[in-house]
Amino acid sequence: MAPELAVAALQRALDGDEGQVVVADVRWDRFVPSFTALRPSRLFTDIPEAQPAPAEETPKGEDRGAASALRERLAAASGPERDRILLDLVRGTAAAVLGHATPSGIRPARGFLELGFDSLTAVELRNRLTAATGIGLPATLVFDHPTPNALAGHLRAELAPEQPALPIVAEIERLDKLLGGLPGDQVDDAVVGRLEDLLARWRGRPAATAPAPAAPEELESASRDELFDIIQREFGKS
Repeated sequence: MAPELAVAALQRALDGDEGQVVVADVRWDRFVPSFTALRPSRLFTDIPEAQPAPAEETPKGEDRGAASALRERLAAASGPERDRILLDLVRGTAAAVLGHATPSGIRPARGFLELGFDSLTAVELRNRLTAATGIGLPATLVFDHPTPNALAGHLRAELAPEQPALPIVAEIERLDKLLGGLPGDQVDDAVVGRLEDLLARWRGRPAATAPAPAAPEELESASRDELFDIIQREFGKS
C-alpha cells in the first residue's frame, strides 16, 4: 500500500472501537467481477465502493446488427472458410481483451489460461463474444472450451451446424469422386456427353419418381461400363 493510505487506514483503525480490523487496498472494479464471475455473492453488498458502476452498454441494435452480419458471412462461406472466420473472431477478441495490438500472439492450440486469462478476463471475453454472435454463452466459456480452436469449434456448432446431406446428394458426391479418379484417357467426350444428357433429363423429372441410389459398395467396385449402367438404372433414359 502507498504509505499515506496505509497510515490513514491505521489511524482510522485506532480511532475506531473494533477489536479486529482488516486493512486492504482493493481495486473493487477488478476484484468483484473476478470474485463473482462464476457465482453471485452477497459478501460485498454493504460496501458502496464494491457496487458495479453503470455500464456504458452498446445499443442493442448495434449488437444485433453485428451478429446478423456475422451470420450472413457464415451462411455465404464454405466449411473451411467458416472455421477461419470464427477462429479469427475468437483470436481477435482474445487479443483485445488481453491488450495485444494484434492477434498474432493468440495461438489457436494454446490454452486460454496459458495465454494469461483469469476469471475476470474470461468473463470479458464471454461478454464480447456474446455481443458479436448474438448467442448466450456461459461465464465458464474458456474453461469448457480451453483453446481458441476448441472455442471456435463450439461457436461453429452453435452458429453454423453442419446439415446432413440428402442420400442422393451424398451418392452424387461419391460419383464425382469416382469419376475424378478415372485415368485421363477414360474421361472422354462420351463420358461428358452421357453426364450432360443425364442432367438435362433429370431437370425435367418429378422428384417423387427418383429411384433409390445405388449402394456405396456398388459404386466403389464399378467399372466404367458398369458405372454407366448404374447411371441409366437410377436416373432412367429417354
